[in-house]
Amino acid sequence: MRKFFVGLLILTLFLSGCGTNIKNNNANSNKHNKTVSENVKTNKNLNTNKNSYITQNSNIVTAKNLNAPHISTNIPQFITYNGDHVSVWVNQLLFVENGDLKESYDGNKSYIKLNYAKDNVIKTIDLTSYALKYDLFNGIDYITASPSGKYIVLEFSQDVPISVIVDTDTNKSNILWYDESKKESMMRISFNPNNEDEFAFLPSAEINGPNGSHSLKLYEIKTHNINTVGEISEKDITMQNSMIQWGKNTINIISLDKNKIFNFNYYKS
Repeated sequence: MRKFFVGLLILTLFLSGCGTNIKNNNANSNKHNKTVSENVKTNKNLNTNKNSYITQNSNIVTAKNLNAPHISTNIPQFITYNGDHVSVWVNQLLFVENGDLKESYDGNKSYIKLNYAKDNVIKTIDLTSYALKYDLFNGIDYITASPSGKYIVLEFSQDVPISVIVDTDTNKSNILWYDESKKESMMRISFNPNNEDEFAFLPSAEINGPNGSHSLKLYEIKTHNINTVGEISEKDITMQNSMIQWGKNTINIISLDKNKIFNFNYYKS
């Protein structure tokens, strides 16, 4: 009988020990599962952060590429003008970086070259120095010439445009300043069809007009005299989007964006 109770006691203790091990194993298993779950969650967060970092880096790279030196796509690389006595064409390629004009990039140089044919002779003049000196990264977008082709005028497109005149007899050029101290030039130049040395222009400082007014002026090349022909008082006219047209006794300003014509009487004494 005593042996029976001893055996029963040993069996009870054995079963109690197994229960403890099973419970501990379950606890360890739950702990392991929890640890694995937390690790997976942590890794998922790390991956998310990594993706976010990659996205941010991609944005930085994209922004860097946009600001990297590149050919300006805002300017025509080839423009022409064909007059009665002179034919003109301009080749231009400009590199820009962060909105500034660069002299060169990767072994290639920015350039603006004027070519013109007159009296069966082709001449070339380099205008790049003007663009570099005054950061004219938009290049040339307007060309005109005097009736006999003695003068060629080229306008650089900017917030405040700058015009350059070329004497085809000497192949020399200079800026047509309206007020050099303020870097204000002449724009929308149109030559008098009856006078080689006179043209009408609009001051570049008055693109939007001081107090809403715009002045039409005349310039005499030989004397450098400037005279006012008349004024336009409308505030919503943008003079950069305009043309000057000569009539028999009038000079007209045509607003291209507003489809308006302003007439001024002109009599040469």
